[in-house]
Amino acid sequence: MAVISTCVMVWLVLTYAWAQPLPYQDPTQPLAARVADLLGRMTLAEKVGQMTQVNVTRLMGRGEWDRGPLNEYWLRRILIDNHVGSLLSGGGAAPVPNHPAAWAEFTNTLQRYALDSRLGIPLIYGTDAVHGHNNVVGATIYPHNIGLAAAWDPALVEEIAVRTARDVRATGIHWNFAPVADLGRDPRWGRFYETFGEDPLLASELVAASVRGLQAEGRIAATVKHFIGYGQASTGLDRAPTFIPPRTLRDTHLPPFAAGIQAGALTVMANSGSVNAVPVHASHYLLTEVLRGELGFTGVVVSDWNDIEKLVTVHRVAATFADAVAMSINAGVDMYMVPHDADSFTRTLIELVEDGVVTEARIDEAVTRILTLKMTLGLFEDPFTTAAEATGIVEVDRDLARRAAAASITLLENDGTLPLESPATILVMGPAAADLAMQMGGWTIGWQGIESRAEMPPGVTVVQGLQASAAEGVTVKHLQDTRDTAAVRAAADEADVVVVVLGEAPYAEGYGDSTSLALPAEQLTLVRTAAASGTPVVVVLFAGRPLVFPEDFWQAANAVVMAYLPGSEGGTAVADVLYGTHNPAGRLPFAWPRSVGQLPLTYDALPGPQTPEPLLPFGHGLSYTRFTLGRVEAELTSGAIALHFEVANTGERSGSKVVPVFLERPPLPVMAPVRQLVGFTRVTLNPGERQRLTINIPLKRLSVVLGDVLSDTAPTVLPGVYTLHVEGVGVRVTVP
Repeated sequence: MAVISTCVMVWLVLTYAWAQPLPYQDPTQPLAARVADLLGRMTLAEKVGQMTQVNVTRLMGRGEWDRGPLNEYWLRRILIDNHVGSLLSGGGAAPVPNHPAAWAEFTNTLQRYALDSRLGIPLIYGTDAVHGHNNVVGATIYPHNIGLAAAWDPALVEEIAVRTARDVRATGIHWNFAPVADLGRDPRWGRFYETFGEDPLLASELVAASVRGLQAEGRIAATVKHFIGYGQASTGLDRAPTFIPPRTLRDTHLPPFAAGIQAGALTVMANSGSVNAVPVHASHYLLTEVLRGELGFTGVVVSDWNDIEKLVTVHRVAATFADAVAMSINAGVDMYMVPHDADSFTRTLIELVEDGVVTEARIDEAVTRILTLKMTLGLFEDPFTTAAEATGIVEVDRDLARRAAAASITLLENDGTLPLESPATILVMGPAAADLAMQMGGWTIGWQGIESRAEMPPGVTVVQGLQASAAEGVTVKHLQDTRDTAAVRAAADEADVVVVVLGEAPYAEGYGDSTSLALPAEQLTLVRTAAASGTPVVVVLFAGRPLVFPEDFWQAANAVVMAYLPGSEGGTAVADVLYGTHNPAGRLPFAWPRSVGQLPLTYDALPGPQTPEPLLPFGHGLSYTRFTLGRVEAELTSGAIALHFEVANTGERSGSKVVPVFLERPPLPVMAPVRQLVGFTRVTLNPGERQRLTINIPLKRLSVVLGDVLSDTAPTVLPGVYTLHVEGVGVRVTVP
């Protein structure tokens, strides 16, 4: 009897023990304690697996680039045998069919396999949702960053980021490789449209807003990328070696990353290229001393696509893959986007630890950050989604997308033709007039944009937008075939106004590098032919950067509208602007060059004997109404300058006004930009309305990096008389 009682007692104790969660599984425990408990239970192989990120196509079909079903063999091989802790959808990788409910089933299946591992560590799945949840057919597609930058509206960017995060999480994804914090300093670069433009302050404000929005609900990790210097492509080519003086690296390229980190970004992606002959993936100075030591970043650093191997194959700073892995991990990379050969990376890194080339302490450091990220996002408690939640993202937030596209549109030129008051017949033509792929650009469904009509996301083209919004009695005609010049001329003769919609074909990364910034000649022929009829011509541009046109193009067009890459509701937004329903208020987030010979060309150039004059300046943008500025007053407060002024709408239409503030410094021991943006605001006023505004400018925005040619010191604010320019009005401020 005693034996039976003892056995029962043992059974009860064991049952109770089995029923109790381990410390790392208990969400009531302190996060650091949970992470430490789990780390202590992991083998070296399991730790290295957490540092490995694999493209999901490796688990589909034959394990290559297939878009087939998930493959049982590869699921076990990658997630169980290799202990891989992260997956991504790179290059448009998606389930078949590509719709939200299928995404939910897809990611849930992957999580179930991961949770079937010895310790049940959930996956963290990454994607490039860079203008909405752009890999998913049915999701709302917002304007690309370059367009959002033209709105000069951090609140709008934050609102879009909140909605994007909800859509991403609804499909079972927890990590967004956004926002891009690189500056667009040369429009020849194929990733220019992914940036928030050329200015450090404007980009900083929008990067911070994006991070806040993406992480607002605590379910998605944002990524500020690509740390650092990627946007300063020395030849305008993607991933070309860059040479950036330490002073410029610090005062121009660092601020947007600092802003994103200060906003709480949980992850950072490294630059694929090199800075001053050192690949960033091998730079301990940049990834550890600057990123962590100076900026205080404590999260996860992930590589870009296969960039550790590129230390051997591209940069040639490592003789073997093992050398490259050691360089990169010791420099500060926590997770390698493999993206296919998990075996080679995990085996190599384990051997490097066993040989003492990489310490296990460094592995523990990286894995601690990764596990902390997963627990912060609640993945150990709820890694799944539902088909109903995923399906709920379909075509929602179209009004927000329309509002964002309209806010970004920049009126470059207008002789009074716009807004269209009462034309009887509007002729619409051009390759982008009814082409959603050109309207949305790259990183839409596929990496290089929409490649299949079968996966065309919902959206409104310019033709559809103009037709749907046309007033009674207005006829909108679409001339689809424009190969016959005589037919184009005849159609233009019969119209009251011609809308020619031009644009770039979709592209991404290096495939979009351009040495000419020119559109195909046949597109310009359309403008010339239409103009020859004498009918007013309105040109709408869908482009991710400024383009170079011959002088007669600008003479032929009565109005030119820059719509950037406006997303799924771009057609409606363009119609809103052309009809005058929306008064354009966008301002260029870059200087528009006259020719490629001027490049690189940015507004914040250092003083010199010859300064190239852009065709259109940074911040240019016209309106359908008029604004006047009252007296500008400056007040020096503790740590800031407060600018007070009044803005009045003296026109006949409601409208929004972006008010930038530019700094002119006194003579200093080092050269500084002649003009530098130090503040801005946006205000909306009805006709006759006036509003008193205040812009607070932190004194640190007046700072410069002192010292000689190779100085790398922290920026310093020097005493002197500084001039702040607001819409041509200058006010002097003495800084003691």
